[in-house]
Amino acid sequence: MKYQDARLRRMLAAEYVLGTLRGPARRRFERLAHADAALRAEQYFWEARLGRLSLAIKPVTPAPTVWLSLLRRIEAGNTVPLRVRPAEPKPVPMRRIWAGMAAAAAVVAVVMLGQRGILPGTHETTPVAQTPVTPAAPVYVALLKVPDSTMQWTVSLSLVKGQMTVAAAGDYPQLGQHSMELWWISPQGPVAIGLLPVQGNGSMTLPKEMLAQGGITLAVSLEPQGGSPTGKPTGPVLTSGPAVQAA
Repeated sequence: MKYQDARLRRMLAAEYVLGTLRGPARRRFERLAHADAALRAEQYFWEARLGRLSLAIKPVTPAPTVWLSLLRRIEAGNTVPLRVRPAEPKPVPMRRIWAGMAAAAAVVAVVMLGQRGILPGTHETTPVAQTPVTPAAPVYVALLKVPDSTMQWTVSLSLVKGQMTVAAAGDYPQLGQHSMELWWISPQGPVAIGLLPVQGNGSMTLPKEMLAQGGITLAVSLEPQGGSPTGKPTGPVLTSGPAVQAA
């Protein structure tokens, strides 16, 4: 299998994060990602894009019967006799019956009190203090691919931290003695962010003006080695695309 194929790597990373990649194929992907930073970047891209979907799922408190069932299974697991032939059942002492009923009642009471927001030892009208949930800082992601080549970058932006991480993969045979430069397309025109790595990972500081923007569009241009000498794109724009907020 050609693991250097950009489309295949992207599909494998997405399936791995979704959990549809199983068995030997999943273990093989983990071995490959352990030794391949670009493949790990693909995995991180999909984790950022899909992982936050779980935040939309509200937690559900288990019913009291669930806890009682667990108690019975634990009790049964602790008292199974290891005998070749089953022995005649012995009567259960009354103290064990009462102890089991008391434990079950305690579990039911704790669950019901937790659902009603009542703490043991307090008045029924006293609400339980709720810890405020701090929303996660938004992360924006983009996948920039150069047409007619395998060159691509996986980009992750944190506007709160003012930082961007980039992972390069593939190859651009026409690079020669040139550099790839990343631009933010602001309402006033292109703003230089920095030179893109052609292999491995890199990080950049975002322009201050970019931190207050909503929609983010990025572009990559081919520039003289070391970057544009004018502060504006001088070579051809190889690719562009939006950075979208990870859901």
